[in-house]
Amino acid sequence: MKKKIIIWIIIIAVIGGIISLRVTAKNKGKVISVKTSTVQQGDIKSYLSTTATIKSKNSKDYYPLQGKVKKVNVKVGDVVKAGQVLVEYEITDPNIAVKQAQINYDNAVLTKQMYVNSNNEMKNKMADLDKQIADLENQIAALKTNPEEAAKAAALETQKAQLKQQRDALKLPFTNEQLKQADNAISLAKINLDTAKQNLSKSQDKITASLDGVVTAVNVTEGAATVASSQAAVTVQDVDNLKAVMSVGKYDADKVQIGQEAIVKSGTKEYKGKVSFVDPAAKKTVSATGSETILGVEIDILDKPEGLKIDFDIDVDILLGSVTNVLKVPAESIRTTKEDKTFIYLIEGNKAVEKEVKLGLQSDMEAQVVEGVKNGDKVILNPSENIKSGTLVKEASGDDK
Repeated sequence: MKKKIIIWIIIIAVIGGIISLRVTAKNKGKVISVKTSTVQQGDIKSYLSTTATIKSKNSKDYYPLQGKVKKVNVKVGDVVKAGQVLVEYEITDPNIAVKQAQINYDNAVLTKQMYVNSNNEMKNKMADLDKQIADLENQIAALKTNPEEAAKAAALETQKAQLKQQRDALKLPFTNEQLKQADNAISLAKINLDTAKQNLSKSQDKITASLDGVVTAVNVTEGAATVASSQAAVTVQDVDNLKAVMSVGKYDADKVQIGQEAIVKSGTKEYKGKVSFVDPAAKKTVSATGSETILGVEIDILDKPEGLKIDFDIDVDILLGSVTNVLKVPAESIRTTKEDKTFIYLIEGNKAVEKEVKLGLQSDMEAQVVEGVKNGDKVILNPSENIKSGTLVKEASGDDK
C-alpha cells in the first residue's frame, strides 16, 4: 500500500513539473520586445509649419489714362524713383469739354426763361381781356337801369360776347410739366458742367511714380489708344522690403498671434521674420474642390531679402511657443483615449505600467510632461495594442532596433 502511494506521489510530481515547465515556456513567449526612450529635461519649441507667398510691402499699380500713349519711359526691371514719369499721353484739351458743358448749361437756362416769358405774356393778355369784360359788365349794368338806354346796352352785350370768346380761346403756351422738364434740363447741364470742371482740375497727360521701386509689369504700348481698364498700365514694387503672405485654417487660426517669431525658408537659406498682421475676419474661398474658410496672415521679413523673389512660394515656420528646462518625452510615446485621457507606458522592472500624464507645450517631435513622470523614466515608443499595464516587456537590443 505504501509502495502505491509513493508511486502516485512520483507521478504527480512529474506531471506538476511538466506543467510548470510548459507554463514557464508559455510566459517566456509573451515577453514583448519594445523600443524605448528616456524622460529628459530640456527645451521645446513648437512651430506651425506651412507655405506662404512672397509679396512686396510697398507696391503700386498705375492704371491707364484716357488717350493715346505718346511714350513709355520704362521697361520691366527698371529701377525708378518717386516723381519719375513712367508713361506720357496725348490727350484732348480738357478746356474744350468745360466750354461745351458751359454752353449747354446756358442754353438750358435760356430755354427755361423763354418758357416763363411766353407764359407771362399770355397771362398779361388774359388779364387785359378779363379787365375789358369786367368794365363792359359794369357799363351794361348801369344802362339797364334806364329803359331809354336799352339799345346801347344790347350793343355792349354783343361786344362783351366777342371779348369773352377771345378770352376763352386763350391758354398758356407751356404747361407745368414742360416747365419741370426745363428745370431738369438745367440740373443735368449743371452736373455735366461741374464734372467737366472737376476733370479739368484732375487732368493728366502722364503717369508719375509715387514711390521708389522696380518696375515689375508694363501693359501699354506706344501709339496705342487706351481707355479706363482694370489692368494696370505699370506696376512698381519695392523689392527690398518684402513680406510673406499666407492663409491658415480654422484649426490653426487661434494659434497665430501678431508679434510671433517666424523662420522663412527658401532653398537652403533662412530669414528671420515676425507676424505683423492677422485678418480681423475669415474669408470663404470657393474652388473646384469645394469651399474653404481661411484667415489671412502676413509676416514681415526682417533680414535683407537677398535671393527672395516676389510671388514665389516659400516655407514658413511660425514659433507658437517655447519652454526651457522641462521634462519632455517623444511625441510617439503618447496615447490618447476616446475620453481624452492622455497616457504613456513606462517600464518598471520587466513590466509595462500605464501612467496618465498631463501635457504642456507640444511640438511635432516632443511634448512637455507637467505631471506623471520623472526624469530618467523609461517610456515605450509606439506601444502596440498588445501592450497593456502589466505586460511583460524587454527593451529591444541594437539589432532589434
